[in-house]
Amino acid sequence: MRLAAALLATAALLVAPTAALAGRSVPQGFFGMNWDQEVSYRTSLPTRAEQWGNMAAAGAEAVRTPVLWSKAQPNKHGAINWKGTDGLVTLAAEHGVELIPVVTQAPKWDRKYAKKPFSPPSNDAAYTRYLRKLVKHYGPKGSFWKHHPELPKLPVHSVQVWNEPSEYYQWSIPDGQDWGPGYGKLVRKSYKAIKDADPSVKVVLAGLPNTSPQYLDHLYKTGNIHGYFNVAAIHPYTAHKHGVLTLTKQFRAVMDKHGDKGKKLWVTELGLPASKGKTSDNGQLQTTDQGMADFLTESYNDLMQHRTSLKVNHVFFYTWASVYKGWIFKWTGLYVYNRHDGQDVFQEKPAYQAYVDVSRSGEGCTKTTTGACARR
Repeated sequence: MRLAAALLATAALLVAPTAALAGRSVPQGFFGMNWDQEVSYRTSLPTRAEQWGNMAAAGAEAVRTPVLWSKAQPNKHGAINWKGTDGLVTLAAEHGVELIPVVTQAPKWDRKYAKKPFSPPSNDAAYTRYLRKLVKHYGPKGSFWKHHPELPKLPVHSVQVWNEPSEYYQWSIPDGQDWGPGYGKLVRKSYKAIKDADPSVKVVLAGLPNTSPQYLDHLYKTGNIHGYFNVAAIHPYTAHKHGVLTLTKQFRAVMDKHGDKGKKLWVTELGLPASKGKTSDNGQLQTTDQGMADFLTESYNDLMQHRTSLKVNHVFFYTWASVYKGWIFKWTGLYVYNRHDGQDVFQEKPAYQAYVDVSRSGEGCTKTTTGACARR
């Protein structure tokens, strides 16, 4: 199926008659989406614009995406190249979605372990200078908006400090070394830098996967993070029935125990790989295409029902589109994405319609490609 055919099929689904919808029951931005993997850099610019429009029309009101410091500032004494992030901020503004940058990957000149792409920074101050400049460029008072009056002003209001530092492949440190103190120090310095740039911008902790409640408890105890973030984040990867709700409740309990009852909790990644029986991997997270759709529906409904007690107001599905080849987390997209004969090709998975259905139930309307309600 070529791109044009895929887009026509998507459009048909989005305007199909639906039963009358009840009023909105979730806060703005509750339904989020991750934009990463190959679709974020292999696609043509027109395709990216189409897909961001499709995300907005599917109900995504917030998009979380990696912002690689290594790409923006490859040379220590060179100017920051804003081209890549300018494109992301423009897409978000044009389609009415909140952008959540996940600032990660130190450039070679600031890696503590030079040969490891996801080494911690050797100099936290260099990373935090970049954060400060990012906020001053895209935040509520950012220079980007002064230079682009033609765009709807949708500033960056939240910045996530790194991704999954509890995992070696995201925070590459020697065996036996504790990740908590180093990441905690980076968070404390990042908090000060972001608040110096704009006190209104929220500091979001890196999402914690696997035994996430225990990881969070460890981070409080070894990283001294209390008072240095606005939002905590969880990646509740579990195949257990209602497991997402169970882990999120446990995570909330850890926050409450450490004196952060009033702070928000975001689910910055949520999903399962539909790779069961299709790879040599025997990981227990794997499911089928329909299993992914059922998991999505169950998890969002659980979090919608308990969002007030858990103080959850953003939930980001992982991910919009992926290649469905190789590593199991390449089998997590609502769409299969590939390039054939120079064309971007998208094939919808059952979880796509599950996302549309559950987002409409919570938002109380169908959406347009600019994020506006088309029909209630």
